[in-house]
Amino acid sequence: MGLLGKLIFFIFLQITLSQGKTHVRLTNRLGSGSKLTIRCQSKDDDLGTHVLPPDGSFEWSFTPNFFVVNTLFFCRIQSSSKVLSFDAYVQERDEFKCRDRCFWDVLPDGPCLIKGGGNYDICYKWPKEIGAGIEQGKSKDMHIP
Repeated sequence: MGLLGKLIFFIFLQITLSQGKTHVRLTNRLGSGSKLTIRCQSKDDDLGTHVLPPDGSFEWSFTPNFFVVNTLFFCRIQSSSKVLSFDAYVQERDEFKCRDRCFWDVLPDGPCLIKGGGNYDICYKWPKEIGAGIEQGKSKDMHIP
């Protein structure tokens, strides 16, 4: 391997090793003793179903795809008769918005992404109809407060 090849390999190795993990967390902030059932997954990983007590959280971490910006995790959440599917992590949207920590509070109005200072950046609304919701990868349906 020539000098140029070694240099390219070294740069590739540095970029790959410096790419840190991203953490996504959903926290039940529904209040009034309400439990929250969640199931999150990507194309490759199903993280299973979890029941969160009030103020309980579920968190996972992963390394986003470096060469093709296409990492996506979506979640289906349910509280009593309300069900919603939403994009919890979209690499193109979130890699610079929340960097390595994308933390969501699931509120009585729906899940909201926390930004610095404790404010909310992106919020999804619970659907008015039982079982309605946003399909995976359709985050254009969200509203921003």
